[in-house]
Parts: sequence; structure tokens; C-alpha cells
Amino acid sequence: MMPRLFIFDMGGVVVRNCDAWEAVITALGIPYPAEDATRLRALIAAAGRGNITSAEALELMTKRAGLPPPAENPWETAFHPRVDEKTVSLITQLKAHRQRVVCGTNTIDVHYDYHVRHGEYAAFDAVYASHLIGQIKPDKTFWYCIRDAEKDYAFSDMFFFDDLQENVCAAAALGIHAHVFTTAEDAAAYITAATGLRFAF
Repeated sequence: MMPRLFIFDMGGVVVRNCDAWEAVITALGIPYPAEDATRLRALIAAAGRGNITSAEALELMTKRAGLPPPAENPWETAFHPRVDEKTVSLITQLKAHRQRVVCGTNTIDVHYDYHVRHGEYAAFDAVYASHLIGQIKPDKTFWYCIRDAEKDYAFSDMFFFDDLQENVCAAAALGIHAHVFTTAEDAAAYITAATGLRFAF
């Protein structure tokens, strides 16, 4: 089989237990759910694009809420992801089939650093982290950035797995084979149906 490019999201796909939003808001002293949640999430999106750091986003959040800045970064202290070993196995098996596998993730500086320290990107051939490439899903420019870096592959050569429907729809609109991730077994079945490649767990 001609090599394809497989793109996996990180949070909710390779790692679970990674949504720290409620814990962060609570740690800051902002009522949850926050009345100004849309504006607060916009600040995290800015950190996700690398326009500001996560610490700067927190400072702006507390300033808008009339609260003192946090003594520590709760985006870091409240982050306790758990690796999904079956997803890692799927990635490893894809590479054994001579396929290229990369990570395409919306993230922020402290979460990216955590994964690097713990070797949780090690299974990938490359990592496209939003705060480093300056693009964020579901903006279509996110996948254009990956295509520009992965010059051997057209969108039709790519498979994309993400736990969020809006990201999958955005990728599919570009002609990428995109699938909502639920389990490694389900993703493997999708790949097998499309390519004939087989996997064992």
C-alpha cells in the first residue's frame, strides 16, 4: 500500500482525563460555569495559537474577574492526563505498516511541555502543536499548515482522527478521510475498511 499520512489529535485520543477547564476556573476563584465563559475561552484559544502564553491568559482572566493573579499556573497543576495504550498501539502498528503518523493537536505551552517531558509524543513521526504553528482547529489553515510541511501528501492521502465533531467536519471538507475518534478499535476498523490494513490489540 502506498504510504498515507495519519493525523491523530492528542487530548481525548492519545490521552484521556485531560480536560482541566473546570478545575482551572475553580482554582482561579471564578464561579463555574462562568458567566463570561465565551470570552474566557477566547483567551485560551489565543494561548492555543501561541499569541499569548497560558500564564498571560490566566492573568487576563483574573483581571477581568477582579481577582488577584494566581500564585501558580493551574493549567499545569490541574493537568493529569492518562495515556490510552491501545491508541499508542494503533500508531505503532501503522508505523510498522510503513505509514507516516503525526500528531495534530490544539494545545497550550504547559500541556505541550508536559507531554514532551513524559515522552508522550514519542510514538509520532512529527508533532504539529497549535501554539507552535500558530494555527488552531477547526480553522482550515491548521490542515493547510500540515500539508505545507508534509509535502509528499495531498489532503486525499490523509486520515484524521479527533474526538470533536467540528474538527472532523472541517478536515473532511478539505477532502481528508476524517473520523470521530471513540476507541482505538473503532479507528482501526475505519482504517481497515478504507485501506485493507489490519491491526491486533
